[in-house]
Amino acid sequence: MRRLGRAFRVVPSSFRETIRRAEPPSANARRNAAGKARKARLPAGARGVVIGADTFLYFRGRIIGKPRNLSEAKRFLRELSGRSHWVYTGLCLRQVPGGRQRLSHARTRVTFRMLDEAFIRAFHSRVNPLDKAGAYAIQQDRGRLIARVDGSLTNVIGLPLELLRRELKHLGP
Repeated sequence: MRRLGRAFRVVPSSFRETIRRAEPPSANARRNAAGKARKARLPAGARGVVIGADTFLYFRGRIIGKPRNLSEAKRFLRELSGRSHWVYTGLCLRQVPGGRQRLSHARTRVTFRMLDEAFIRAFHSRVNPLDKAGAYAIQQDRGRLIARVDGSLTNVIGLPLELLRRELKHLGP
């Protein structure tokens, strides 16, 4: 948000993300983002735009979120090694008060390099994989982890700034 030159405040949301297997990844991402924006714990009298976002990976027909433990985090990286996957981020901008909103999503294709066990152990010793979709952070060790990014790099980092900028313009002042 600082890169966009906007003042902001981070507030928690009481919304719990869910994945519905019958829905496409884009619909899951948008639905979860809208839920987060709707359930944001705002102070009384708050005014402005609430931004809800939800990011996950889509790989081989399944959605991959944050790993539950280190063992699962290592398995994610082994599975992604040498392969491509999609990163989806749902984005919901909601005006407060009033409730007018914009709902969209970004999709970026990411291709991993071949990763060996030593790299995976070393990577997870520097990066907390448990709070990151797919157990990785592209901004850390990108050159050794990622072979190619097709689309928005900021989407893979977690907030697609290009899309956010466009949606803010459409929402208006």
